Amino acid sequence: VAIKGIGWGFIQGLMRERAENGPFRTLDEFCRRMQGKDFNRRAVESLIKAGAFDSLGFRRKALLTASEQIINSVADESRRNIAGQLDLFGMGDDGETVRTVPLPDVPEFSRAELMAMERETTGLYLSGHPMDEYREKVRRAGAVPIGSVLADFAEGQPQRFRDEQEITLAGVVTAARTRTTRNNSLMSYITLEDDTGAMELIAFQRALDRGGSYVQDAAALLVRGRISLRDEKEPQLMVDSIRPLSDLDVPGERRPPTAEQGPAGAPAGQDQPRTLYVRLPSREDPLFKKVELMLTMFPGNDRIVLYFQDTKKKVGAPCLIHDALVAELNERCGAENVVVK
Repeated sequence: VAIKGIGWGFIQGLMRERAENGPFRTLDEFCRRMQGKDFNRRAVESLIKAGAFDSLGFRRKALLTASEQIINSVADESRRNIAGQLDLFGMGDDGETVRTVPLPDVPEFSRAELMAMERETTGLYLSGHPMDEYREKVRRAGAVPIGSVLADFAEGQPQRFRDEQEITLAGVVTAARTRTTRNNSLMSYITLEDDTGAMELIAFQRALDRGGSYVQDAAALLVRGRISLRDEKEPQLMVDSIRPLSDLDVPGERRPPTAEQGPAGAPAGQDQPRTLYVRLPSREDPLFKKVELMLTMFPGNDRIVLYFQDTKKKVGAPCLIHDALVAELNERCGAENVVVK
């Protein structure tokens, strides 16, 4: 029931059907037997993405590709069955047998894509973790498991860690939101997760100026900072530096991408730049200053165009069109004034 789009009624019906008539062997068979039991397309797609059909030996990409055709075929058969054209043995009056939709021979999703689908539908990584490929790099970098930090403080008498202690963490970004402070500088709340737990990081302007462009959804990062204990909350990390884990084999600290580089530091031209359009009341409006401030932490190869309603003039600049930037602009300026093309 933790799977997105799945309810108790569907699961109970599935379990009864399996107990009474045996295991499911194909997606066609599953859809036929579950027809009418809170059955819908979204539930089937979520089960596929979560890996519920992996034990049948089919690739998830093949199942997803064929699922709509299979569901439509089963729905057609059900309608004809109601009309009396199919008997209980799956044979029509004219001798037509029930059709089986062949699965396409397509390559499976990448391991990263499979894990991303699992997290999308269940909130968890099931068949692995994005950090698996970085284990040796993380060990060499001296990063501590997030779970060990949380567990040490959870016991009430921490033995290994303390407030204000400097530590290094490694994990993937699962959430990030940016805010403007009272002195008009930026700060971000970032959730970093490894395979042992998740911790909230707080990054201020100085850290964001150097590494803010690396903070992207599912990005694997190495973060250094100080443990912060406040208001009986779980430990947080006050960030000093952020760098991508993919850079650990490169000597020295990598700088954030410039306007002549792509989001990952690749030469311009490898990816087609996008444009972010933002409508503002005027240059004198305080909102303009806030937008300027936001852009300082998102350098990149994309482009932003600011349109001022009072003068009808436009101003362009390079930037990185990041989900966090767009979300913040939507909140500050109104979604109707923000467009990405």
